[in-house]
Amino acid sequence: MASKFEKTQGSQIFVSDGPATEANPTTVKWFPTSCSIKEISYTSGQKTDIETTTLCSEEQEMEDGLPAAAELSLTRNFSAYDDGQKSLSQAYEDGTLRAVKVVFPSGAGFAFLASVRQDNWSAATNSLVTGTYSLRVKGKPVKIMPGAK
Repeated sequence: MASKFEKTQGSQIFVSDGPATEANPTTVKWFPTSCSIKEISYTSGQKTDIETTTLCSEEQEMEDGLPAAAELSLTRNFSAYDDGQKSLSQAYEDGTLRAVKVVFPSGAGFAFLASVRQDNWSAATNSLVTGTYSLRVKGKPVKIMPGAK
């Protein structure tokens, strides 16, 4: 049996050109930003614990509660000419949501609404200007299936 995996080379990330109200809208212009993004890191929201321990329990008992919002980090090479970065920076400034779409080489991926919580960058001697956008995902991500548009 062979291992199952998805290579990252060829992955694409898109950001809506302006404010969005749905995760995978068909009426927005998408800005590709794959050529400046170095790493995408998604962390789903941790569920709260609901304690259900009673007097007859033999150990502490818990049930899952509601999940917190998911977080997404986009590590990037800073580019003043990347329209996706411009859109994310504008979203940070005005507090509006952006639609973000990540598509892996197989065509599978995820789309979601996000607010930009932090926009940082750094520059060092003999290096590149790099940075990270920290996004809070709003609602559940929409799965993109291979072959879907």
